[in-house]
Amino acid sequence: MSSLRENEWNISFAGCGFMGIYYVGACSCILERFPHLIRNASKIYGASAGALMAASLTTGVPLEKCCMDLMFMAKEARKHKLGSLHPSYNLLKLMKESLLACLPADAHIRASGKLCVSLTRVSDGKNVLVSDFENREELIQALLCSCFVPFYSGVIPPTYRGVHYVDGAASDNLPRCHHRSTITVSAYAGESDLCPRANTPSLHQVRFNNVSIQVNSENMYRVTSTFFPPQPEAMAEFCHNGWMDALRFLQDNNLIDCEPPPRSLKALSAKPVCCDLVVGPLKVLGSSKEHWWLNPHAIENLPVNLKKVLCTACRQVHPAGGLLSHVAVLFTHKMTSSFLRLPSTKSLGKAISLARRMAHWLPGVRRDLTWVYRVAGGFYKRHNDDKGHDDEEEEEDEGVTPRMRRCSSLPSDLNLWANRDKSTPTSGPVSDTYPPLTPPPTPILKPELSEITS
Repeated sequence: MSSLRENEWNISFAGCGFMGIYYVGACSCILERFPHLIRNASKIYGASAGALMAASLTTGVPLEKCCMDLMFMAKEARKHKLGSLHPSYNLLKLMKESLLACLPADAHIRASGKLCVSLTRVSDGKNVLVSDFENREELIQALLCSCFVPFYSGVIPPTYRGVHYVDGAASDNLPRCHHRSTITVSAYAGESDLCPRANTPSLHQVRFNNVSIQVNSENMYRVTSTFFPPQPEAMAEFCHNGWMDALRFLQDNNLIDCEPPPRSLKALSAKPVCCDLVVGPLKVLGSSKEHWWLNPHAIENLPVNLKKVLCTACRQVHPAGGLLSHVAVLFTHKMTSSFLRLPSTKSLGKAISLARRMAHWLPGVRRDLTWVYRVAGGFYKRHNDDKGHDDEEEEEDEGVTPRMRRCSSLPSDLNLWANRDKSTPTSGPVSDTYPPLTPPPTPILKPELSEITS
């Protein structure tokens, strides 16, 4: 790593779902302290959420925009009891809206040749790396395919250039990780170059499609947070941990000085710079801090723009203001929850959610059903071909019941009986299954006592 300034290198981001907030913090530190590492990288690889971060870095999307969209998707998932598995939660639609809003018009030009997206082809399950995009729409399609988790994101996978693909993590979750010039980045504690350090003992280590993951309680929590986003305070902590881990990585490889840069007077002030405090005449009961919705020390090293995004997300969950405003929000929430518990409104809500999903799916029903029929037909044809090949190897005579194969390890007596010469005549009827019984000896009758006396 010490020769990165002279040699070529690549960066590879592993897929991690909502744990992508970790990459936001890590990349913000690298862009702040040593931007040369990202800007002059030969290629940036990514799978799933890692592909989204790689696309943001290659196309110039601000990290605070990525953070804002990710926190919004997590907020929408937490609205439902089932989280991201709720039928009304459409993660792929939210991602597409975010990409359409933040990617620049020439994103495909900036990404082509440098961004490499990991995809898994549905037809054969093989991994495909794509780095050539003819237009912006193709780039968005590739990113959506790389983030599609079957049955978690939907049923029918999206397409890239007319071919169906699913999450790249299903075949290669850390592309080109075996190359010595590739810097690997992961949100799970393991053997990657830039990853969290384990604070608890690790009993075992698993490798999921090239990603090293230590088996401990911290990583189990990270894996759970990958699919079910935690509270915004926890996500803010993940972001800050990414910043600290990236700083340690740069220092360990002698890419930056160990001494921190001088802080501005604004950062040294007692008042948090992440937001403008709004405190009413009466504080929330049980709260002795003004900034009760998020501890400022938990995000103290992050850039100001990221602090504002994370602070706003936490503040929306814990409304700021006086006692009256807090009681009003609580009363409104209780009334809304009670109203939604009514059978009519609850059923109506489910019906509306189902209708929206159906309306979104109906335009492509014919295309999707054709694809399902073609895939099922392919599996059926391969199964029949294999079955026919096996049948040709077996000897079958018309009108004759096929003989059951005998085990080659049978006792010698039974083997000799099976290989007997059937042309040898036998006396009496002989069973096709059992050998003939030997007739018992002729009994000798003793004379009667009367015959002896006479």
